Amino acid sequence: MSKSTLFPIFAFPIILALGILIIPVNTDYNDHALAVQAVELTERWFVGHLISAIAFSFSIWASREILGVLQKAPWFTPIFISFGAGLYAAGLGADGIGPVAVKASGESAIIFFDGSGWWVSGVFMAATLFFGIGLFIIISNSIQYHLIKGIWRYIIFVSALVFVAAPAIPSGWGLYGVAIAAIGILFPIGFAVHRTA
Repeated sequence: MSKSTLFPIFAFPIILALGILIIPVNTDYNDHALAVQAVELTERWFVGHLISAIAFSFSIWASREILGVLQKAPWFTPIFISFGAGLYAAGLGADGIGPVAVKASGESAIIFFDGSGWWVSGVFMAATLFFGIGLFIIISNSIQYHLIKGIWRYIIFVSALVFVAAPAIPSGWGLYGVAIAAIGILFPIGFAVHRTA
């Protein structure tokens, strides 16, 4: 097993967690004034979203490596992961750049948050749907073909549920759930892939 096989599997959750930790926490997505306060920390807001978006490019690479080990997953699995990752990157790009660009124009970033509504939320919902389907296919195949065994089966399954449910929490704290869940899924799979070498 080459290091290039393991690298994206561990890189995705680590880079995602780093990006999420950098983004200033907005404790209530319904309060756009709080979002504006978070955007005031412009560099952190922008860089955190950018790093998180980049992390999802690693998720495509990671899924390819995992599917290469499994060799029995449905052929369409990468399509779900790729669509989901692309939509997450688009949503993170819009959410990271949009309010910063509005602020740079001399206007209040609240204009972005008041106007984005379902545009950005809808992209994130579609991302969660597509990525979640791909993720559950990978997890079910990892369990079915005995890549993941014992208690780790439950840990990655619960982590996957958290990964797809946490974005529905109307607070930036939900993102921490996503980060922890990504680690809870990819680390056990990464160590299992390493064991098969």
